Amino acid sequence: MIGDVEKALRDIVGSTTLLFEATGPGRLFELYVMTGIACALRKRGYDVWIRRSDGTRVLPNDAQREFVQRGGIPAGIPPASGGPNETSTIAFTRHGPEWEMLNGVTFEGRSQALHEIDIAIVPGAVAASLRNGQGGPPTGRPRVSIECKDAGTNGSVDEMRAFIARLYDVTLLHSHHRYLPWPHPPRVIHPDAPLDSVNRAVGTYRQENRNTLNVLARRTGFVNGAVVLSGYHIVAPYHGITVGSASAHELMDDVADWISRQNY
Repeated sequence: MIGDVEKALRDIVGSTTLLFEATGPGRLFELYVMTGIACALRKRGYDVWIRRSDGTRVLPNDAQREFVQRGGIPAGIPPASGGPNETSTIAFTRHGPEWEMLNGVTFEGRSQALHEIDIAIVPGAVAASLRNGQGGPPTGRPRVSIECKDAGTNGSVDEMRAFIARLYDVTLLHSHHRYLPWPHPPRVIHPDAPLDSVNRAVGTYRQENRNTLNVLARRTGFVNGAVVLSGYHIVAPYHGITVGSASAHELMDDVADWISRQNY
């Protein structure tokens, strides 16, 4: 799997890139899914690149070409003032606005609890706003949320329930703003609101599920109850995600196709 991640990074940068992989269960699995999606986006005409933690782009002729995966306790986006050697992200664009794919970043929910999302895609303006300030967790819901499980047993109902609950807390609806003391975009994320406006999501929680892509990706399968739960709450369950498998290619292509259909 590590060879596939290194090849993907080389394809993205256009030159051999050093990988600093975080230790811990499932971290390489997350990178495999993340870089696979990035390569699928490149095939669809997106400009895709690695972004250092100081906001700069890794170029093929740079002396230091590195991808750094976050290690230790999950946290928010590091500030650019901390230098280029903190957590890397993958940025992409096709029609103008930039988007950013994050790994292991925490998001603040309306309860003010922090929730780690294994792979999240947010507007580049959101990441830049935090990076160019003091850093920290984005507030609200990513456009794409992917939970990765590199586990040997089938996914339980509780596992799916926990992911759905996490999405529920980071969903900010119009009615919530009467009591939430958070600033306007780009700090606060609303999946269907323009990036340069103060428009707020006005739909229901279920409608916001439809406005976003939410995935639970597993190396093994799911128990029947988990699949039923995922269908109602519009979470896409993918199983059998292993190196080179048809399921892995389907997952990566489906995410890239969804992004492309949104004209991101």
